[in-house]
Amino acid sequence: MKLNYQLRVAFFLVISVVGCGLQEGGQTPPAKACGIGQNPVCRVSFRALAATPRLFDGKSIRMEGYLGVSRGLFVLSSSKELFEAGVTDETEVRIRGPIDLQRGVFDRYAYSWVSMTGVFRLRRMDGSTDDLLLGEMHAPLYVQSLRVPGPIPKATFGDVSVDLEDLK
Repeated sequence: MKLNYQLRVAFFLVISVVGCGLQEGGQTPPAKACGIGQNPVCRVSFRALAATPRLFDGKSIRMEGYLGVSRGLFVLSSSKELFEAGVTDETEVRIRGPIDLQRGVFDRYAYSWVSMTGVFRLRRMDGSTDDLLLGEMHAPLYVQSLRVPGPIPKATFGDVSVDLEDLK
């Protein structure tokens, strides 16, 4: 009886783990599978790119970040706060491609949150401060704004939940 219960629990755990791993959006496909076959583009986080940039070299990737100009370079940054603080070490990817494409992307999306798809390439290290970048995102570039269309509704203080203890 106890053995049957243990087998059922073990079977349930195995099915749960396998099922969770196969759910859409559950896990990022391995870097070796990015850009190959049915996975033409893989979503990559800045953390994964910083950990193993060589695995993504030459592959189509999609990243979300803050788009702007840092130290004279057009970059996608992992956060607005780090961008504004001037932190570049393992937090930025340089945007490359035909100048007209870069200008169009800049004019439309600069200084905003975007989702960007392009081909990732490592940079040759030359001892400059550009070596702090994770690499470069090359054309073809596809950019989509992550902002909600229209003005962002702002709450007033009257919308704040008030605890009765605060009324005293």
